[in-house]
Amino acid sequence: MSIFHTSRRRAIALVAGLVVAVAAVLVTTAQPGAAVHSAGPEPKPTIVLVHGAFADSSSWNGVVTRLQRDGYPVIGDANPLRGLGSDANYVRS
Repeated sequence: MSIFHTSRRRAIALVAGLVVAVAAVLVTTAQPGAAVHSAGPEPKPTIVLVHGAFADSSSWNGVVTRLQRDGYPVIGDANPLRGLGSDANYVRS
């Protein structure tokens, strides 16, 4: 198999893993049955940032700082880059 195919598969796997991670965050932060009118401001959702290949979680430091300054809880997760299934499970945990 050529380097192009390996790189392309890895890129597709990383994008798919990111989509899974974002979906997991959206599902876990959803509040079914939440009151329409609340006494205070709505809590902001937790944002999970997952790096891709050729980077690590520290690549999100600037983004994390800005989001936290705006009041968002942020997690800059370290993606082990072992495979789509295992990476998704790791980030989900």
